[in-house]
Amino acid sequence: MIRSVLLSTALLIACIFAQSTWFGGIAVFGVVPDLSLIVLIWLSYKNGQVEGPISGFLAGLAEDFLSTSPLGFHAFVKTAVAALTAVLHGSFFIDRLLLPILLGIAGTIVKALAVGLLYLIFGSSIHAYSFVDKVLWIEAAYNGILAPAVFLILSPLNRFLVTERGRG
Repeated sequence: MIRSVLLSTALLIACIFAQSTWFGGIAVFGVVPDLSLIVLIWLSYKNGQVEGPISGFLAGLAEDFLSTSPLGFHAFVKTAVAALTAVLHGSFFIDRLLLPILLGIAGTIVKALAVGLLYLIFGSSIHAYSFVDKVLWIEAAYNGILAPAVFLILSPLNRFLVTERGRG
């Protein structure tokens, strides 16, 4: 379990760096896909209630230190997405196309809801998504389109990132 959490956290942090430095060139209306969110969804779905949320919290905490957001912001959002995704562990068989797309879109909406909750608690110091603005829906579409490819790329890493309990 510890190896899985450490490797998963390292992968999530690498994704955070990649999306913040290299993905600017593929931005649509200033929106880039959230690669770390897609990877976190895969990790949480595969591992269940423990490893995904822990990895999400640690990677979110690292992202908080690297960004201008309040400490705990990304940690909360990533933990919330991971915990809700982990609830689905073992419920569905992940096909190659439809379920990854749905999980990518749903994960983005859960992320927006978690950010909205923080906005309600802490006010205007946090930038929240608007459900009527195109930014949220472009990001959701982007994540949904990218999710099947990311899930496919991560599949060979199952033995390193998924615990025995998650594989069974």
